[in-house]
Amino acid sequence: MTIKVLHIIDSGGLYGAELVLLNLATEQRALGLDVAIASIGEPGIAEKPVEAEAVRRGLAVERFRMRAGPNYRGAWEILRHARREGFDLLHSHGYKGNILFGLLPRRLRRLPLIATLHGHTSTRRCSKLRLYEYLDTLSLRFMDAVVLVSGTMAASLRLAGRPGRSLRVIPNGIPAVSSDAPAPTLDQEVVDYCRGGYCIGAIGRLSREKGHRFLLDAFASLRASGIDARLVVLGEGPERASLLEQIAGHGLEGQVLLPGYREAASNYLPYFDLFVNSSLSEGLPLTVLEAMQAAVPIVATAVGGVPELLAGGAAGRLVPPRDATALAGQIKAAIDQPEQSRALIERATIMVRRDFSSQTMARRYLDLYNEVLVEGDSSFSGGDK
Repeated sequence: MTIKVLHIIDSGGLYGAELVLLNLATEQRALGLDVAIASIGEPGIAEKPVEAEAVRRGLAVERFRMRAGPNYRGAWEILRHARREGFDLLHSHGYKGNILFGLLPRRLRRLPLIATLHGHTSTRRCSKLRLYEYLDTLSLRFMDAVVLVSGTMAASLRLAGRPGRSLRVIPNGIPAVSSDAPAPTLDQEVVDYCRGGYCIGAIGRLSREKGHRFLLDAFASLRASGIDARLVVLGEGPERASLLEQIAGHGLEGQVLLPGYREAASNYLPYFDLFVNSSLSEGLPLTVLEAMQAAVPIVATAVGGVPELLAGGAAGRLVPPRDATALAGQIKAAIDQPEQSRALIERATIMVRRDFSSQTMARRYLDLYNEVLVEGDSSFSGGDK
């Protein structure tokens, strides 16, 4: 029997979680699954980047537009679509799907529900995201399975009380680079900037949890110490104005480029001399995996699944989060010790091929789907949650 899976996401761009979902759906289709993506957005949004990329890959996409917040009328529309099209299972990727469907009584939902936790983004005590995290945590209690992208996430307090058998660790994976893939179309301004000197690169949404302010402080101290380097950060987000103010305060105009969001940002990795991930929180970041695959030396904060990815420092340099001094020190070490940097990245490229392929990820999810569906009859015969 072919398994029909409806992936659910409310996407804010085309970053890590979206690319993991697209890679997973692409590999699942190759395994013979019937997959589609239910993309949630607010009214008036014509097409989201994740939708455009899914269409480009030949994946089925259904667009659902609804007002923000816990819109259960919108959730019911998605459920009606899933039942009408004969989907066997719902797979949620983020707050919106978790809350909309995890908090529904099972007798109304009727379909098994799996959630993948790609990592949380809230770092403030009082914020809308904190409320979403609370509701999300509550919803996880009623999932048929919860997937963590790294083993370190299992220690999270928000997972306390989850039955151990329903928690799974399935690391993110990326597809192998195809030798016959067409050359990507790149922004020449960014390419020329990277080629203009030793280039430190970062990729990620311009939001507080990505820790770019600490990266800028570290970079400013490196420049002040006489290191001739430049910095480029690919991404867009609410911290842009604050980061530009910080750049001006350090007198770094001309040494730092914030070109905004760039499609398929990983294609710029070969132009980086060093990749830096300064995040304050992570799941298992796709950008670090992509840098490993591209054989770019890495300096990253030891958060979430990053230490697992970098083998505790054997495949890349690790630093504590929120520590600009330590970050500057490891960036300097990467620049000053090129032979050691090459040895680290050689280990990284072996590891990413062996342990973090998208094919392996898809097979692990298929095993989980089969287990959940086998248990589904007895689980759903018990009535309400």
